[in-house]
Amino acid sequence: MPTQIQLICFDLGGVLIRLCDGWDHACQRANVTPSKPLTDDNIEQVIKLVHREEVGQLDEGEFFTRAAPLLGLSPTEAKAMSDAWLSGPFPGIDTLIDTLNAQNLTTACLSNTNANHWQAMTDPDHPNGLPLHQLHHRFASHLLKDRKPNPSIYQHVQQATATPASGILFFDDSEENIHAANAQGWHTCHVTDPNDPVAQMTSHLKRHNLI
Repeated sequence: MPTQIQLICFDLGGVLIRLCDGWDHACQRANVTPSKPLTDDNIEQVIKLVHREEVGQLDEGEFFTRAAPLLGLSPTEAKAMSDAWLSGPFPGIDTLIDTLNAQNLTTACLSNTNANHWQAMTDPDHPNGLPLHQLHHRFASHLLKDRKPNPSIYQHVQQATATPASGILFFDDSEENIHAANAQGWHTCHVTDPNDPVAQMTSHLKRHNLI
């Protein structure tokens, strides 16, 4: 990897914060019991609603109202499921970001997210609060009205941070998002360790003499 890296950019879910291990785990954490099984058609419809929420086309209340009957839940239960989907920051995130900042590297996050999760992750007193205040830039899909893997959202990051594509290193747990970043000329690391992504990212950064 070239040494001209200027910006270290992180995805959030699965990279800086733990996520549920799927639908059943989320139900268990939220203490809810769906009134009907999920069908493939309902899953497809919910995913479409999630994507619309992630680009700000649906507000929080409208999303829960529309998604709840598809999930066999009440809107209140759907909100509880959303709350339960986040499962706390990975240990060591604060130290890693502090280390990068101390190296005069610019830091940022780029996340497909929604208002409910963003509110939790940006609240330092919330159990799912992340040290996002330590980052120089924070890019959230629902605020930008755009989402990964659209090329335009990567281009927005370049323009907003005044960083060329070749100067960005991006960590994401989605192979699709990694491929899209590579297509823009970004350097990337596909985060594949679900238990300790901080160790994987730290190893990658050390291997390329960035910390």
